[in-house]
Amino acid sequence: MTRDLTIEADRTRAPSPRQPPPRIGVVLSGGGARGFAHAGFLRALNHLGIYPDIIVGVSMGAVVGGTYALNHAWYDDLIDMDTSGFPLLPDFSEEGTINYLKNLRLSQKVITGMYFGWGAGQPTVEWGRAMLRRLTLGKTLEEARIPIFASATDMESGERVVIGSGLAEDAIYASSALAGILPPASRDGRLLIDGGYSDLAPIDVARNAGADIVIVSDAATSFRSSLPVNGIQAMYRAIEICQNEHTRLRAAQADLVIRPQFDTPVGVLDFKRKRHCAAAGARATFRMRRNLLELMSRGAATANR
Repeated sequence: MTRDLTIEADRTRAPSPRQPPPRIGVVLSGGGARGFAHAGFLRALNHLGIYPDIIVGVSMGAVVGGTYALNHAWYDDLIDMDTSGFPLLPDFSEEGTINYLKNLRLSQKVITGMYFGWGAGQPTVEWGRAMLRRLTLGKTLEEARIPIFASATDMESGERVVIGSGLAEDAIYASSALAGILPPASRDGRLLIDGGYSDLAPIDVARNAGADIVIVSDAATSFRSSLPVNGIQAMYRAIEICQNEHTRLRAAQADLVIRPQFDTPVGVLDFKRKRHCAAAGARATFRMRRNLLELMSRGAATANR
């Protein structure tokens, strides 16, 4: 009798309301020119029917993420963006006497800029800010169609600084101000530089913003690199090695990490290869299609329990 009453009660119980789908957080790392892979990653995600609810961007990831969240023509504007104003760095791997002399002059400019200013890119700051303004349509982060956060580094304390409000151009510049190349950004009494120096994969920011699933697009980790041929290249490679290990440890906290594979090494400021990098990001995402769809399915099942 007791059993029958229980069954009857179960039949008359109102069904539980359906839970909303899981919120998807996307973390876009730095990587300089390699960061254009994030554009291909986001485009491939959308093609698979996966749309981020939250984006956290670091350095070039902040550029791509901010443009995605604020500009409906985001992909075309990123791929077609003018990169001619970025400072050139010496490349002594180029053969020939003329190339050697050209790179020697570039080296002198880089050294002079670092010793007597903030770096070789200081004269290009206004040009770069205007480019960011065009990409983000002069909007604030609050106007984005989804929450977008840019991660920077406090140059004095070394702390990570997460920016989620204010003019998008300012936040993205702060997140991507490479030390020794671009001047730091001044914000709330702090001098801010590239977010990759403190955290290339701020997964906790996405989770704290409400993400149930966090996917990392890691264009910063570079296991393939040309052998350095001078001290400047060796310095950049040493920093890259440290960041690789840090990113690997942080990315272990994500639900899924997607790493594009580049046919040949891509330098930090090698922006002439932005289409190549975007294609690499798309290929890497489609290769992980099954993992992505399974992750979405598990997330939906968990949300509806």
